[in-house]
Amino acid sequence: MDHRRTPVGNSLILPLWAIVLSALLCVGAATWFVLTIDANDSTSPSATATSSASTATEPTSEPTPIEPTAGPTEAEPTEVEPPADPVPRDIPVAVYNNSRVTGLARTTADEVRSAGWTVSGIGNWRGSIPETTIYYPDGFEEQAQLLGRDLAFGRVMPATGGMRDDRLTLILTGS
Repeated sequence: MDHRRTPVGNSLILPLWAIVLSALLCVGAATWFVLTIDANDSTSPSATATSSASTATEPTSEPTPIEPTAGPTEAEPTEVEPPADPVPRDIPVAVYNNSRVTGLARTTADEVRSAGWTVSGIGNWRGSIPETTIYYPDGFEEQAQLLGRDLAFGRVMPATGGMRDDRLTLILTGS
């Protein structure tokens, strides 16, 4: 009895090729099917025009044009008017630290400059101020209110004795 072994590698080649070819045929058929569906899709404008022409009762030589549907309309742009009399940022601001936070006046002065104001001085304030306050000289309350909005400080008061009358005085308490 002669027992010959069949090499394992050769016996698997034919089934593997059959699997690979089957997979390629499936992919090709699926691609053809998808492309065929896309070409016959009735939602595309060209297919709709062709199908409406072919179903018309009277034959025509040209496809019936499709009338566009009304789309959304744009509202007329509204013009926003600038404020009648904008408050100028032309009065200088002195920034003083009345807290134990080192460098608070300097960093706040940078914010004042970033908001478009001119800083006329930076220093420490001696005395007791209950909370961060913007003091203004006569005639500059609107500018003080604007500075308060720019920096999100709500306390604005008339200047007191010893404060200069040519600038806003911002005293920081750290709170």
